[in-house]
Amino acid sequence: MENKDSLKQPLPNRLYGTIIYWVSIIAAIICIVAPVIALAFPESNVLSPQYLFSTIWQGAKPAEVWATVGNGFPGGHFWINSLGSGDGLIQMGIVLGGFCAGLALLGAAVGYLKQKPRNFTWALLSVVITVFILLSAIGIYTQAE
Repeated sequence: MENKDSLKQPLPNRLYGTIIYWVSIIAAIICIVAPVIALAFPESNVLSPQYLFSTIWQGAKPAEVWATVGNGFPGGHFWINSLGSGDGLIQMGIVLGGFCAGLALLGAAVGYLKQKPRNFTWALLSVVITVFILLSAIGIYTQAE
């Protein structure tokens, strides 16, 4: 039974929440399934899972871990070129979990443009933030060291 006196959330808020919810669930499923793939097919991973934890528990520094267990550090966005591997899929799931905010902001921008009166300022701001999130997710925009 619906209460006619209850407040209805604005369209941009509902779109943002729905997109965050579903994309987060998809990212979580990827992050659950990908480690199974990484362990089932260890030869296709960037890092060898058989030796990864023992190397870490021996106190090796990150550069030593990458040199010992892999072929050196391939860069922060190695997952883009390694989607066929389990650890590449794990990283993609993590990136998708972070990028869900960008997708949700695009949905909110659409909501801002569909509601009456239209709010162009918030729609534009949502799109600009989404562009920054996208550039960061694909490795173009990185933190300066």
